[in-house]
Amino acid sequence: MRLLSWYNYVVMELYEQITKIISGDVVIRNLKKYSIDWSLFSVMPAMVVQPKNVTDIEKIVQFVLEHKKEYPELSITARAAGTDMTGGPLNHSIILDITKYLSGVKNITRVQGDVQKSFYGHPYTITGEAIVLPGTYYRDFEPKTLKQGLVLPCYPASKDLCAIGGMVANNGAGEKTLKYGQNKDFVKSLRVVLSDGHEYQFQPLTFSELTTEIAKADFLASVYQDIYTLVKNNWKIIQEKKPITSKNASGYYLWDVVQAESIASFEQGNGYFDITKLIVGAQGTTGIITEVTYKLVDVELAHDLLVVYIKDLAVIPKLVEHLMKFNLEMLEMYDDNTFKLGVKFFRDFLKDKGFFGALRYGLRFLPELWMTLVQGIPKLLVLVEFSGNNERELHTIMRQAQTEMNALKLTSRRVERDVGEEKFWDFRHDSFKILTEHSKTSRTVGEGVRTVPFIDDIVVNPEYLPEYLPQLIKILDAHKLLYTIAGHLGNGNFHIIPLMDIATIGDGKKILEISEQVYNLALEYHASLSAEHNDGIIRTPFLEKQFGKDIVVLFEQVKYIFDPQNIFNPGKKVHGTFEDIRKSLL
Repeated sequence: MRLLSWYNYVVMELYEQITKIISGDVVIRNLKKYSIDWSLFSVMPAMVVQPKNVTDIEKIVQFVLEHKKEYPELSITARAAGTDMTGGPLNHSIILDITKYLSGVKNITRVQGDVQKSFYGHPYTITGEAIVLPGTYYRDFEPKTLKQGLVLPCYPASKDLCAIGGMVANNGAGEKTLKYGQNKDFVKSLRVVLSDGHEYQFQPLTFSELTTEIAKADFLASVYQDIYTLVKNNWKIIQEKKPITSKNASGYYLWDVVQAESIASFEQGNGYFDITKLIVGAQGTTGIITEVTYKLVDVELAHDLLVVYIKDLAVIPKLVEHLMKFNLEMLEMYDDNTFKLGVKFFRDFLKDKGFFGALRYGLRFLPELWMTLVQGIPKLLVLVEFSGNNERELHTIMRQAQTEMNALKLTSRRVERDVGEEKFWDFRHDSFKILTEHSKTSRTVGEGVRTVPFIDDIVVNPEYLPEYLPQLIKILDAHKLLYTIAGHLGNGNFHIIPLMDIATIGDGKKILEISEQVYNLALEYHASLSAEHNDGIIRTPFLEKQFGKDIVVLFEQVKYIFDPQNIFNPGKKVHGTFEDIRKSLL
């Protein structure tokens, strides 16, 4: 009781001091919503600060620096929409809520941009740019880009719920990643408040430009100098440990900082030094993002969807190989458990559609219902989307793809957009959202079955899937879990969402035991443990398992270079422990 009184006294003292130095809001009551995200964790913060501008952020960082010795637990954790699935925006000290005031789109322009290539070598052209604030919800941002015929194609499946700051901080991505890439591929530049309490702009630099910046001999110069030295001195091991998967959200992206064939080539004037790669995906551990300049692409007007029904997992590599010839926009899937749960909760898919909308939506699934009655529920349902601007060419490509599927003796059918394509994407996008909504009651009362995302984001290259998936399912079934598997088949990125009774989680032993087994199996197939959702509380302790001790030591050095006082979101990316997982469980 005496300890609690002391804690409350400290919070009140800090509250009174902070309210005097910023123009935004400081909240110390009713903080429960800030203690949770979409993960399985709960961490109650001391207070929430809602900054009105960049100056507020600079002042709060400077305040924490000044009082760090007096209050060692002081830290700042930036939070956007709170849809993170790893506990990334949760912490005990100050939560910085950027969505209340720091939202808005500053500018969208058409540009004659460069040609970029996807992981698989397919080219696309950058045709636009947008300057946007980090608290902007993507659902408010996208309509503004679409008005100019532009789109940010790396949006996640949660695009109706997430905010820009979280997308960048987690290196978010979604179904268009196959054709375009992740957030890191579309961030042109960033404005960021660093741990010295000042805002800086970051963008790719040539070696000559980097040398000029280092010569300025200020805090930013020291960051540039130390990061470049770190990458240069450890180039070989960094490149050796670079993930081989098409997507990755684990660790700090040291392998992307110097974009050149070698250090010697870079110093001869080729390529770029791009420190944004240590801010994108860093979960706010290296600085606080205050502005994002995104690259955009043209919206493609013609779309065709091919739905493929799979009963035997062994056909997956051939399916992917055959389809990837066609420069797909999307290659998605969900499993039979997702389908069954969709049937169970089908009423929820209809609730926001109105009577006639619901009727039309339900009737559009009659072909799938009939096919299921005749052939049974498929093991996987695969969604293959083609896009372009020439409808006739697209139809030709679709027919060729169907011929390829026929050669593999797979059942498939073409679905036109106006006839029912959107029903599949609605189902794909909303399935986890609905499961999460059904978890809210159990989350509130501390009992009952709920979604427990902890092994939800593994990515394994598709050629390994016939061997990997049956072994994965064997592990999950051995623990008698109810679970769904959905995700990005073209990337081999699967979202595995167990549904567990909250009472069985206990002290976390079951969570850690299953994680250990699943990750050990995945790493046998050269996996990344996170493709999109990042490390947070749940995966930070496993980073050494994926990258090895030498690389984790380099990650720790990155954190120290940017944040020597450890004031930004401590316990994420580095220094997170298994005890953090156990003590933070809901």
